[in-house]
This record gives sequence, C-alpha cells and structure tokens, in this order.
Amino acid sequence: MFFVNEAHRNNYESLLKFYANSLPSIEYEVACYVLALPEVLKRIPEDHNVKYPFDWVHHWEDENDESTKRLSDAIFYMDDPYKYLVFAGMHMYNGEIFRLNNGLDTWNDTHFQVFVQACKIRGKL
Repeated sequence: MFFVNEAHRNNYESLLKFYANSLPSIEYEVACYVLALPEVLKRIPEDHNVKYPFDWVHHWEDENDESTKRLSDAIFYMDDPYKYLVFAGMHMYNGEIFRLNNGLDTWNDTHFQVFVQACKIRGKL
C-alpha cells in the first residue's frame, strides 16, 4: 500500500481505529486513507463533528436548505492538490461530484499515486 510518509501510515491506522464501528466499509477505508494525509489532517478543525469523515468540508447556514451549503474555510484555503484529493475521496465515499481534470491539472506524481491508491481501496483491488 502506498503512503507518502510514515505519518500518513500512522494517521491512517489511527483513523481506522477511530472509525472501527463503521468498518469493514470500503467507503470509510478510502475516507480514512485520504484524511490521513498529514497536509489534510492538520487542516481539519479540532472541534468539528466527527460522526462522518467529511463533515468538516462544508458549512451550512441552514441544514434544511441546500442552497446555504458552502465550503468551509478549512478546505477553501487548502492547497489545490490536497483539496482535489479530498474531493476525490468524498466522491469515493458518498458519490459527491468530483471533476477529475481539476485534480490531474494540479497533482504531481506523489498526489497521483495517492489518488491511484485510493481508487484501489475503493475498488477492493
């Protein structure tokens, strides 16, 4: 399995333990893999609701009104390669729309390897 560094591996193992009640689930496994990236994990607010892995990405003015859904500051100000890895992870987790060309335009070889590994997890390969 590809990890960018030892911190990524350790974060992944910790997140798998944190979400153990939701496992086995390939959706949760891929979410844990993407969120475990040190550059992503450090941006997740410590006070966010951790019930679902990607809850921190959006901010809602009114939870009953889809038109009030906005990107949170945590994701809005994240560097583009990581932002698009998060969006790819969200797509693999819950089917949220993701434009692959946005990622491909910003990813270097390491980011692309992370994306491929996430696809392998999601595809059970």
